[in-house]
Amino acid sequence: MIKKLYNFFKRWDYRIKFLMVGGLNTIVGLGSYWLILILFGVDVTRTNSAVLPVVIATVGSQILGLINSYFWNKHFTFESKQKSKTEMIRFVLVYLVAFGMDYTLKLVLRTSLNNLWIAVITTITTMVISFLGQKLFVFRHKKEKVTTPTAEQTAESVENEPTSDETNPVENN
Repeated sequence: MIKKLYNFFKRWDYRIKFLMVGGLNTIVGLGSYWLILILFGVDVTRTNSAVLPVVIATVGSQILGLINSYFWNKHFTFESKQKSKTEMIRFVLVYLVAFGMDYTLKLVLRTSLNNLWIAVITTITTMVISFLGQKLFVFRHKKEKVTTPTAEQTAESVENEPTSDETNPVENN
């Protein structure tokens, strides 16, 4: 059942798959954030929580989200077959750039817009940065070079082609 569902979605356009992974990643990030807070005994419905549990929950959920996002975008969205540490390092760099832009925009916009608009603007901005960074920098696939045969290779292949006598000896009998 799960394999059929996976194969069904695998045929979809990579842009749609990227959005699906983003939705899943939001669930993983928020879920792990709340779970970590609950494990520390923090009431998630109240305000003014202790700083340490919030920091630990934030960092923990970001790490879990990063791992989740890397796995799904590598294997599902961009279908990368490469096994390299460079790919993971590039993924983290793109994440840091997106996170830095998110943080910077929130600081800049906090005095001029309400939190809802700030969330919309930063979400769209970081989504675009993440998508372009992953597509063009992290999971870029090197195109195979199409080589045209040289004149010597073409002449050589013509010389080595069988003659009509060699191709169908039955016709010549």
